[in-house]
Amino acid sequence: MRRRSFVAGALGVSAAAGSGGLLTGCGSADTAAGADADSLAAPPAVLGPKKSGVNYPPGYVGPVARELRPIVNEPVRFTIVVPQSLTVGDWNRNAFTQWMQQQTGIQIEWRQVAGGDDTMTKVNAMMAAGDIPDAFLGVAFTRSQLYLYGAQNLFVDLTPYLDKYAPNLQQVEKDYPDARRLMRSPDKGIYSFPDINDCYHCRASNGRSYLNTEWLRKVGLDIPSTTDEFREVLKAFKQADLGGKGRTIPFAGYKDAPLDTYFMNAFLYNPGDPWLVLNDGKVEANYVKDEWREGLKYLRGLYADGLLNKDAFTADQDQMNRYGNNPDRPIIGGARGYYWGSFLEIDEADPKARWHQYSSIPPLRGPNNVRYAAWNYLKVGLEVSTLVITRKCKRPDLLVRWADVQFDLEAILRSYGGPDFQWAAKGDKGINGKQAIYSLGETWASDTTKGKTWDQYGVMYRSGDFRLAERVNPRKPTFESPLYEQTRDDYFPYKQPVDLEFPPVTLEADQAAQDAEIGLNLKGEVNLSMAKFVTGKLDPADDGHWRDYLARIGKIGLKPYLEIQQAAYEAFQG
Repeated sequence: MRRRSFVAGALGVSAAAGSGGLLTGCGSADTAAGADADSLAAPPAVLGPKKSGVNYPPGYVGPVARELRPIVNEPVRFTIVVPQSLTVGDWNRNAFTQWMQQQTGIQIEWRQVAGGDDTMTKVNAMMAAGDIPDAFLGVAFTRSQLYLYGAQNLFVDLTPYLDKYAPNLQQVEKDYPDARRLMRSPDKGIYSFPDINDCYHCRASNGRSYLNTEWLRKVGLDIPSTTDEFREVLKAFKQADLGGKGRTIPFAGYKDAPLDTYFMNAFLYNPGDPWLVLNDGKVEANYVKDEWREGLKYLRGLYADGLLNKDAFTADQDQMNRYGNNPDRPIIGGARGYYWGSFLEIDEADPKARWHQYSSIPPLRGPNNVRYAAWNYLKVGLEVSTLVITRKCKRPDLLVRWADVQFDLEAILRSYGGPDFQWAAKGDKGINGKQAIYSLGETWASDTTKGKTWDQYGVMYRSGDFRLAERVNPRKPTFESPLYEQTRDDYFPYKQPVDLEFPPVTLEADQAAQDAEIGLNLKGEVNLSMAKFVTGKLDPADDGHWRDYLARIGKIGLKPYLEIQQAAYEAFQG
């Protein structure tokens, strides 16, 4: 799970056009516009020998630790724009920055821009003014933005450089055969050096929910497997008033963890926003289907019976923490959340901490025997835009080699967890019970890692095997093992067929502008109407209310929206 909390805004075509001559340069097919002629003249990069003393489990697929050699013999400096981060601190003085400079010989002049939602605003203004660095790192350009600026020669097509100077990435492409296809834009260009983060539990996190097993024991019920059983559990929680003094909330949700991504999967496969699915290669929207309406009826029944929190559609993270961390006793019987930290504090040192009471619950079986866990096959794993090299860069080959070093196992551990990692001893067990490779000082970035890591903004190759090869300390267990185990046992068995999942597509410039406007309005209508249907302001059982809802969706532009997605999907298929 990446720590990037901001969402890139749509980068308008007008911003690109406003850069004037900066965008009009053209280069040869082999050399990037603006690059020195010798940027592809150096011999291909080769991997060094593996480091000794590192124990890998049998069949391991992922990054390995190698002896590193400097990339350059004389100092070379590049300018890179990065977001500000409290964990990273001063990028120039950061411990991993210093390590990278020592290993590669390449110096970076960091230009830090505001983090969070302001990042893209600052970057947009910078590019519109022609104030272009050699590269951007950790700035979340969308696939369509990469394609737009790549097609205009603002961003470098890295294809020839990756093929010659990125041997670690070439190994990734062998480990993950779909990687190259996911990196490419519709014109077959590759306009960023990617990040690989094959997070097993993240593949199901969008539809994860929890129940208090202590409460289940007190009311004499088991983990529910059907929608009817789930309703009976919540009714029992409410009747027993296990929260005390009428404070019991049988099940809690909040606006950042939508209810539909769990409950609708008992009625139809639902991956969540933007609610697009494939049906024999045809792109469809979930929220206009009869099964969606049936799911709304079910949620309406739970809300009407007082089994959901009244503010399920408006509560924020702080409110959920107040519910989950109620001081004298638990008051919520269950919650929709990505992991325990979504609704309460996690104290890993205390074996009796409250989070241990809550266990994930498998998908529910609906009245028509539908039971899906919305499993993320494609969108979790490869993330584009991690490092974007601009046409100002004279030596893209050196920056590609610099990025490729970050796919080395030791570099990943330092970038992700800091310099205090340790290699696991032979016989140490990892999260999945196999031979462990390493142990980290902390599970997530914390005060102890400030100024030491790149806070997941850098280039990394975290394969599934790598993530599960973290040593489990039996005297100091973290939540990583139960998170993996519950994902494996409760969600993986119910994953939907892969051919139902709508992939991460790239839109043409004119498509992107239309998609942004229509998609935003559709999202607003779906979310607002869902809240109204569930809370009783609209009645999902009323044919008139349902027809009016469909009419509003149609008026916003569902038909052209789906046509855009269909065209993009067909281009993605090639």
